[in-house]
Amino acid sequence: MDELNLQEIEKKLNTEYQSGQRMVFWYDAESSFEDEVDQLNLPGVQIVHLSEKNAFRIKMLLEHEEPDSRFLIYAPFEKPDVSKNHLEDTLLYSREFYADKLSLIAAEVRLPARLRSSFEGLKDFFNAGKTKLTVAQKKAGNERINAFVERSHDFDMTSADEDLVMLIAMSVVAKARNTTVDDLFYAVFSAGSIEQQEIIAELSKFGLEEAFWKLADSRFGYDDPKPSLLKLVMSLFVVYTFHDDLEIAPKEWKIFMQDRMKRQASNVTVLLENMMNNVIYQECFDELSDLVSEKLSVSKVLSMIPMEALVKTGSFKVIDHAIMTWMIERILAEDKNASLSGYSITDLCGIREKLHFHSSFKAEYTAIRAARKMLDATGFTVEDHLKDQINSYVSKNYRIDTEYRHFIAAYDQIENTTPFEKVRELIQNIYTTEYLEKAIFAWSTAFEKNELQEIIPMQRHFYADEVRPIKEKVVVIISDAFRFEAAKELEEVFAEDQNCSVKMKVKMGTLPAVTTVGMAELLPHKEIEMAEDDSHKILIDGKLCATTVQREQILQSANPNSAAIDFDSINGMKTSELRSFTSGKEVIYVYHNRIDATGEALKTENSVFKAVDEAISEIFKLVKKLSKSGNVYRFLITADHGFIYTRRPLEATDKLDTEAGKEGFADRRFIISKSNLSRLGIYAVRLSAALNSKDDRYINLAKGMSVFKCGGGMNYVHGGSSPQELLVPTLYVKTQRGVVDTEDATINLITEIRKVTNLRLSLDFYQEKPVSDLVKAATYRIHFVSSEGEIISNDVIYKVDSKSDKARERIGSLKFDIKKKNYDNSLRYFLKVINDKTNVEVLSRQVIMDLPFTDDFGFGV
Repeated sequence: MDELNLQEIEKKLNTEYQSGQRMVFWYDAESSFEDEVDQLNLPGVQIVHLSEKNAFRIKMLLEHEEPDSRFLIYAPFEKPDVSKNHLEDTLLYSREFYADKLSLIAAEVRLPARLRSSFEGLKDFFNAGKTKLTVAQKKAGNERINAFVERSHDFDMTSADEDLVMLIAMSVVAKARNTTVDDLFYAVFSAGSIEQQEIIAELSKFGLEEAFWKLADSRFGYDDPKPSLLKLVMSLFVVYTFHDDLEIAPKEWKIFMQDRMKRQASNVTVLLENMMNNVIYQECFDELSDLVSEKLSVSKVLSMIPMEALVKTGSFKVIDHAIMTWMIERILAEDKNASLSGYSITDLCGIREKLHFHSSFKAEYTAIRAARKMLDATGFTVEDHLKDQINSYVSKNYRIDTEYRHFIAAYDQIENTTPFEKVRELIQNIYTTEYLEKAIFAWSTAFEKNELQEIIPMQRHFYADEVRPIKEKVVVIISDAFRFEAAKELEEVFAEDQNCSVKMKVKMGTLPAVTTVGMAELLPHKEIEMAEDDSHKILIDGKLCATTVQREQILQSANPNSAAIDFDSINGMKTSELRSFTSGKEVIYVYHNRIDATGEALKTENSVFKAVDEAISEIFKLVKKLSKSGNVYRFLITADHGFIYTRRPLEATDKLDTEAGKEGFADRRFIISKSNLSRLGIYAVRLSAALNSKDDRYINLAKGMSVFKCGGGMNYVHGGSSPQELLVPTLYVKTQRGVVDTEDATINLITEIRKVTNLRLSLDFYQEKPVSDLVKAATYRIHFVSSEGEIISNDVIYKVDSKSDKARERIGSLKFDIKKKNYDNSLRYFLKVINDKTNVEVLSRQVIMDLPFTDDFGFGV
């Protein structure tokens, strides 16, 4: 708002007369416009000067002599008291005009006369003093005035009180996003250093500091003779940390838990929980939490509190550290039945992952959950017969490989691995000693006895059994070293997609379990043979098959409408290129090589589990892309072979001497030789039986987990005989043409609630259907709100993702803290459930706020 001048006054006065006013009184207490008032251009209006002696004369003129004329009655003095003002009755049916800045602002926002004194205290805020101002100060003042006027439009100022006026002014200074008490505090907490509290100095400059601390007292119970933002924030976090049971707080913190603050615990909870759930203020919340944690020595103090009391508390990162330390200790003790407050280690990970700091410890909780599941592998027993071993692996034992992969992959993402190093040693020992050594040795023994008899379908029949019978366009994705356990994870991803159906089978891979052999077995063929020269190349019906071009030629010999392409080439195609490529094709082989390329290189072999995650994602996305843009709806996903990977350094006893001789060749898990090299730790099978050829050489295999001494990495290996290397997955995926209708998982309130009588309440919600391919997981925001839109509780984030068919396992209990304030009987109040993604309200339940008088001191915004 610019400086007042005659033009502005003239404009406002003319507006009054145009609106129908006949008489306007102007009391100019400082006689500021006594010399200029007659210069005003007020068409059809008589300007008369009121003095302390002519009141009766003016009254006669106004009411008797010219009762229809319009007048501006200008008085160069302060308005007299009612008892001494002879024109008071005339004022009742006229309009009083104010020409000072505060008065014009008050008129603009329709401030009632009873609040004029509150404006007097804001002269510095409105730049209404007589101090000469710089251009910058004038500009800043005008911005404050405009912001104040704009914010005031959100309220009915005719019924406002002084507290609301102060709140609007403080919100302007702090640049709060909205004019509410909570938003004001969020803005104050975000405005620079809490310890330096520059924002308090800014409030003080405009006479607002006292109002701020009064508000902190009335809303949160913070009352301090020497208040500071730091002490306020510490008090808020202490109360919030123990809001479930205020009596168990450590004695060192009692000083921050005044009785008034305890009584306002619900308001404190609403403030901080909504702050941590608000994407705008989450970073500020984290900074405050870290600051308070340091100032209050939270790690030390909370060590004296029973761990059970902290299970669902998410105010400080050190709580996560404490609970993780406890879980790690139980894992190191191999305590499979460990529980805290009735929750298992797996349950605890799930609870903590739903709290605020979960993103900071995602890798840690993933590692702990995987480690706990790995404990179940202790005492691992294995069947004698190969068929039973296969059945056990594909039904349950593969999960041990999966959890080991999850543990190592998560461990590699943890910044400070020191607390997990002994866990890694334990898990490594369980995986290798308790599981792999037993499983692979038993497999080798049974496999040797089996003499390559077919128990499950063989990989060599893949094209004849799976590809040739399909009567529509099919894409076969072959991912190098994509082992069975990884394919099971991909199967889950497809199962969760509404436009996909998936099933999975297993085939027995071919020895030696290497790329050249496995890739050949997946192509159409009558005979496969291995060259006996130094190249050891694989031939299909006498033809080379090492390159994509060569493989395409072999495919086209079986079906002319075939093609072969590598993953990077097809993945990089634009929609038009993709449609052109797939048009007219019946069989397309896509070669994907993320895992093996990573594992085979010595420098990157320790990243092989990360590569598995990438492979799962890449294959899924390729299927979706081909379905959407390439008009392909049938897919087969398989591998040439699997692999074994452990992070444990190999011992000398793990390495077998290479005895291939000049006529043979060796890899880490096998030796091709004309001699049967069977001895302790080595057994042999005929190459002719493995390849269904006439080759009289032997495949000499490391028995158990041992490897032959040769080049390359030793942690990532394949080529030998183990369920991890030989049990090759086949995923059968169909995608829908168009989009299948799906729905978000929905919830319903099963707790009967018509009236809210307590500041804390717990409500049970029921997930109506389990998550499936047609019912998708959803996240909801749930809170209580007034009919005016004021949120009066904490905003609870509820992720609905249960897949359980049991109804009782799909019930969630949520806690709500209601703001402590006086509730207006003229307003309505609701429990609202809002879809967090779509922002659509899915449930509304009206409630009565039947709370006792809460002494809110008027701060109802």
